[in-house]
Amino acid sequence: MNKTIKSIALSVTAVIAVGVAAPAALAQSPGAERVSVSAPLAGVNEGQAVRQLAANLLKYEGDRFNAQERAELQAFANGTNIGTKGKLDSLVKLLKKVKGFAKAVKGSYKSFKNWYKNLPWYVKAPLAAAGVGSHLWEIWNLFH
Repeated sequence: MNKTIKSIALSVTAVIAVGVAAPAALAQSPGAERVSVSAPLAGVNEGQAVRQLAANLLKYEGDRFNAQERAELQAFANGTNIGTKGKLDSLVKLLKKVKGFAKAVKGSYKSFKNWYKNLPWYVKAPLAAAGVGSHLWEIWNLFH
């Protein structure tokens, strides 16, 4: 139970930190578009995190994906492409679409953690709310 409470507290803290830091950082960036940060996602399940992450990738990075990839992301955002194979199946599928994932996961665990730590807020917020940070070792190990 202590581990669960600690995990929830860390997730909530991460979401709050991202929610506070992201608008401030955007406000200071010259020419940056104004982005509204939705309510914290604390307590979301994997499916909700996958849908939110896919929607965020489409909204903020959609132009870097081809039509087929955008359609796949839209299916994730709609909840129609969410797998049921394993605990992290859908998240791992979607993480493969995040910039730098392939290179980071091929490197050391330390470099993978640094990649995760430096993700943009719109990628990290849904992941943090779903507690993916506590599964980084598991995700990294899937590829080693």
